[in-house]
Amino acid sequence: MRIPLLAIVLACFATTVFGQKPQVKVWIDTDILTGKFRKDVDDGLALIMAFQDSSLRIEGISFVQNVDYSEKVVQKLLKWYQPNAAIQTYKGANGKADFGLESDAFKALAKALDKGPLHILALGPLTNIATLISNRPDLQRNILSITYCAGRRPGMLLNPGSGKVKFSDYNFDLDPRSTEIVLNSDIPLTLAGYDCSDSLFIAKEDFEHLKKSVNEGDKWLYKQLKEWENLWRVFMGSKKGFIPFDCATFGAFHYAQEFEIIESIPAYIEVAENDTKNQVKASTKPYLLISENHDGREVSYCEFTSQEFKKRLLGAIHHPDYR
Repeated sequence: MRIPLLAIVLACFATTVFGQKPQVKVWIDTDILTGKFRKDVDDGLALIMAFQDSSLRIEGISFVQNVDYSEKVVQKLLKWYQPNAAIQTYKGANGKADFGLESDAFKALAKALDKGPLHILALGPLTNIATLISNRPDLQRNILSITYCAGRRPGMLLNPGSGKVKFSDYNFDLDPRSTEIVLNSDIPLTLAGYDCSDSLFIAKEDFEHLKKSVNEGDKWLYKQLKEWENLWRVFMGSKKGFIPFDCATFGAFHYAQEFEIIESIPAYIEVAENDTKNQVKASTKPYLLISENHDGREVSYCEFTSQEFKKRLLGAIHHPDYR
């Protein structure tokens, strides 16, 4: 459909005169499990932040891993936190074995990119996105950037809290091949995973107010955050609360000024001894690494989250001190 010239002129006039900025177009790809017993709450918090951010235009949400549950819980979050938005959701790959399959998520993302450029926020394994790149390489030109919750420095252990429990680089470990495909593309890539997030903790006092909210969603969210905080305190030995990893990934994409981000640092994949055999059943495994002292495709790498962003996160969950 052609846009009338008058409409374009009026839009430009409004932007110039009234200071309005065009919304940032983003596609969100998520493996959200918020609400499942002993599953992380990070994706849910990141989505709530995105839903309530008027400077964003969410072109679609696709699911990777546990896609049936993901769709159900995101429909709940939309009802509670963005009831008037016409945001469409799409089921994608249920695992790395689905790489290459042209799912509803693949078709919808391809259609969105056919219409024009947008950013991709990748909060889960890259199976859907790598499928898009492989099956429709012509659309890479319209992917402005990918911000991905994964990556680390060589030798870095992902062991928050007491340091006794080690995490795997979960999103990467679930589908290294798809990450390699994205890494081999020319699409601007930002890695914003553990290193970016371990300066951002959410404690019980940060969300206690949700218990008294009249909003059904807030009460549900309080229960999920309480259970997750308790798990971190008991099993992780964390005295500071829990880390909402995917929230930092969202922030590194949309509020980069509130983060420390290294530009143009080589990223590469290297096989080494497995440091999380309780999660990956093999003696060795690949790692997604960044280092100034190694050859590789240059990416941006987020390594610190400021307290200004924490205030922004708390504001999104209606903390009385940060409204």
